[in-house]
Amino acid sequence: MTPIEFYSQSNITLESEKLRIDKKLPIFRIVRLTIFLVSSVFCYFFFGNLLAFSLTIILSIVLFLIVISKYTNLKLKHEIVCQKIKLIDNEKKSLSGDFTGFHAGEKYIDPTHPFSNDLDIFKANGIFSFLNRTTSELGEKQLKDRLLFGSDSPEVVAEIIRKIAEHMEWTFQFRAVGSLNSREKAKDKLLTSFQWELITSKKWFAILKVIIPIVSFSSLCLYNFDFISGGMFSFLIVLCLFPASLELRNTNALMNQISELEDRSKILKEQVFSIQKYFGSNEAHLAWIDSIVGFNSSQMLIQINELQKLINRLNTRNNMLLGMVLNVFLAWDIQLRIAFFTWKNKNSHEIEQWEKGLADLEGFVSAATVRFNYPETIFASFDSSQEVIVKGLIHPLLANKKNVSNNFELLNDQQYMILTGPNMAGKSTYLRAVGCAIIFANAGFPVFAEEFTCAKLKLYTSMRTTDDLNESSSYFFAELNRLRMIMDAVESNEKVFVLLDEILKGTNSKDKEEGSYLFMEKMKRLGAQGIIATHDLSLCALENSQNGFYTAHFDSMIENDTLFFDYRLKKGVCQNMNASFLLRKMKLTY
Repeated sequence: MTPIEFYSQSNITLESEKLRIDKKLPIFRIVRLTIFLVSSVFCYFFFGNLLAFSLTIILSIVLFLIVISKYTNLKLKHEIVCQKIKLIDNEKKSLSGDFTGFHAGEKYIDPTHPFSNDLDIFKANGIFSFLNRTTSELGEKQLKDRLLFGSDSPEVVAEIIRKIAEHMEWTFQFRAVGSLNSREKAKDKLLTSFQWELITSKKWFAILKVIIPIVSFSSLCLYNFDFISGGMFSFLIVLCLFPASLELRNTNALMNQISELEDRSKILKEQVFSIQKYFGSNEAHLAWIDSIVGFNSSQMLIQINELQKLINRLNTRNNMLLGMVLNVFLAWDIQLRIAFFTWKNKNSHEIEQWEKGLADLEGFVSAATVRFNYPETIFASFDSSQEVIVKGLIHPLLANKKNVSNNFELLNDQQYMILTGPNMAGKSTYLRAVGCAIIFANAGFPVFAEEFTCAKLKLYTSMRTTDDLNESSSYFFAELNRLRMIMDAVESNEKVFVLLDEILKGTNSKDKEEGSYLFMEKMKRLGAQGIIATHDLSLCALENSQNGFYTAHFDSMIENDTLFFDYRLKKGVCQNMNASFLLRKMKLTY
């Protein structure tokens, strides 16, 4: 089944499921209203009987909460189905080259980074939006870091991505629960951001949580059977409420902060629940997922469920009247403080790994989705040789369009390709395609090529240098700084691969020719590898005067006064230029 067939079939199934849920939701609204009306009638008839009245109130609340819980779960299911439909629609758009449904990461733009600005990683509809399927702030940051700095074990990451791509149905459930619109505010509200040390308990809490319910219920029974007066009953009730009121300020401040974690805890719960539901029947698969996230997902689900129950109990006490009743008869605030303190002591040291593991998984799911959408991609092979072999290379952003694939090779003692060609022939796109292949390979992501074999390389580029008016920095000086950064990396004995596009543009042609020649000579002598694209044909003399250089070019053809490009890489130096032709066509010359 092709990706588009999978998405179309999934869309039909989801639309049908959404329709079924739409029919059920009104029924729960009617049931909820019925409980309210019936309980109101019973309360009216039992108003003079304190015991019957109290029992009616309690029973009504219990039934109401059960119905609310069922309704909330069904509504959540409805939201998830709608979100899946939206995600699938975005995937179908992406297959047409529209990645606007995915965050581009513009805030990560950094002109000083070794390659990200030159390769358009974070521009709108750029490489990051092409990859990004994360749903949390932390997940996005970790995907960004993996793309910019590579993986420690890209081969391991590649195997993870390969396997996750076989479970696309699950990935949409995982992504949907993490990207619900109603939980948008939870994107950066991580559990790790909460100051868990603020949750404390006091020794007398443990005593009062037992004494208060005994006293309050005993008082109610004694008063109902006329063993004590109304005044004594009121005194005992106020006495039961006193400990909670004494700690009310601290409890409210703490609970208000904890309530902010509700949406994030729901996301974590639903994400781990999706893992358990999909992989739980297969111990080997579940163990494999647990090894990826770095924690026991079964145990984590139990603990996050417990946290959710505590937060639900916390929400119950936020109604002032109900909160007073619960504190009088169940010492509710004291019980909550003890329960949160116990949960914190048991789990606070695990929370960071929960967040990190699921954020890592978001990144793997992102790359796996790209792998599923483009099954023709491959994973890089790494060796210790100096050779670089790339066959059938295309730029990822052109994968959905009519494109021409090309090869890139550095064999034997070759270190540099000197690339020439006329304007618009494809030099810059080719450089960016090679750059993307290297960074995808380093990250363990699928590479858009038929073969990719090389050592692990650190990529540096100089393709889009700009001046800085604020720093009074000229274009030429800015470019020299960029080249100095590259040279520093080479001189530190890093295994560097460089992409250079028309360097030293900010000086005169004679300086440019001599400076480029000497710079490339030093780079070659220090052992760096790469590609330099240039319009300066004199630089091609390096092929004859220095070992390690070879020339290649893109070309243009003019037929019937029309300019054509075939975008195919050829050996040797380009002989055809098009600047004069274009100037004449645009009537800029006679």
